[in-house]
Amino acid sequence: MSLLLMPEIQLLIVALALLVYEAFVPTVSPRKIAYAAMTGVALVLIGTWCTVVPELAIWKDLYQVDALAVLFKRLFLITIFFVLWMSSETIEELPLGRSEFLIIPLFTTVGMMLLASAINFMTIFIALELVTISFYILVAYQRNRASSLEAGAKYLIIGALSTGFLVYGIAFIYGSVGSTSLSALALKLAEDPVHPGFLFAALLILVGLGFKMAAVPFHVWTPDVYQGAPTPITAFLAVGSKIAGFVILIRVFAFDGFKNDSMTLVIGSALALMAMLSILLGNLAALPQRNLKRLLGYSSISHAGFLLMGVSCLSERGIQAVLLYLCVYSIASLLAFYLINKLSASLGGEDIPLYAGLSQRSPLCAFALTLAFVSMAGIPPLAGFVGKLGVFAAVWEKGNYTLLAVGVIGATIGLYYYLKIAREMYWQEPTRQAAPIVLGLGSKLLIITLSASLIIFGIWQIPLSQFISHVLVK
Repeated sequence: MSLLLMPEIQLLIVALALLVYEAFVPTVSPRKIAYAAMTGVALVLIGTWCTVVPELAIWKDLYQVDALAVLFKRLFLITIFFVLWMSSETIEELPLGRSEFLIIPLFTTVGMMLLASAINFMTIFIALELVTISFYILVAYQRNRASSLEAGAKYLIIGALSTGFLVYGIAFIYGSVGSTSLSALALKLAEDPVHPGFLFAALLILVGLGFKMAAVPFHVWTPDVYQGAPTPITAFLAVGSKIAGFVILIRVFAFDGFKNDSMTLVIGSALALMAMLSILLGNLAALPQRNLKRLLGYSSISHAGFLLMGVSCLSERGIQAVLLYLCVYSIASLLAFYLINKLSASLGGEDIPLYAGLSQRSPLCAFALTLAFVSMAGIPPLAGFVGKLGVFAAVWEKGNYTLLAVGVIGATIGLYYYLKIAREMYWQEPTRQAAPIVLGLGSKLLIITLSASLIIFGIWQIPLSQFISHVLVK
């Protein structure tokens, strides 16, 4: 059993060891803590490929290891590696307690990895709270900034409210089933598909998960938190937190739990409605934004809508499209936030006008940032196009043409605000004379690697698609 939990145990040991070391050696450089944490994460990630474990459930259906769980755990480990890299480059800008800023995300990642294997509502709740509580601390970490404190307060209040809805949903399930196991819920639904408590519980759980996914109408925290939080944490929220929300959504509504013919129509319709609202509001609200992180906050809402399009199909084709979308979206988001984090000091902030003439100061950064946004917009031949095309194909196959039309309209609107950033970088002159932006070798390699990934997966996505298809074989 310990072998099944090995990635979580290993990462937890790394986090605890660094926390104890930093407490007893307070003079240690935060950068050294960052490098040690990155090394530990890299070793755990390598271990997920080196260790072969049987696919089974343990602890009375509390925790399960399967190909889907392993895929998500690897995504979480890759995400935290890049978040730590970003944090190590701007750690000096933070107030006291800088080492904790690098260690707390490791505990967040442990919670996310537990979520990937959770097949019981109790495990889901415990892991989700570990993730959420650590984010409360990280979002408001720059306590010397009013915007950061405001972001932390909003995230805390709305997060606590969403947790309440989730707990009430779990309580209804336990009262109706006598168990919190997803498999027990599925069996009970097969016996009594018209039980009135199930639908109400499903809607309550959707409310709780909508907060994690930043989906309308549970999105109100997103733009303020994205703008006010430290940029590495914004990246962690945009990628890690969103993936975590969809992990639970897929487990509960598409694989186990509420997967039942009697529930498919209602749940699919609710997910489709959330998708349409998220796509329209996210894209329309992004149009007038002048702060790049705030724009990406509304963009994240729209991407949650596109992902919900795939999940609303409640089919293998739809889930496959969602997994592919999550992979390519993660690459583009990490690249965009890394560049924002890298350039904010040189440009003097994150407002879009400050990026005017960036192509003259750093051609590589301007080109890579353009690739990231073009991929998010879904323009071929980049990877984002493949992700959107897969979701649209799944919805077309399902026959929900209204949802498909809304998705196409939203994608068209997104072209404007994504490409206006490229226009600033290439067609506008710098607002003031400034020196060229110099990048280190490591930064150049990272930017080139992520940029190349967007191009390669856009042109030759067959290996990634085949891998995802293999993951879904149950």
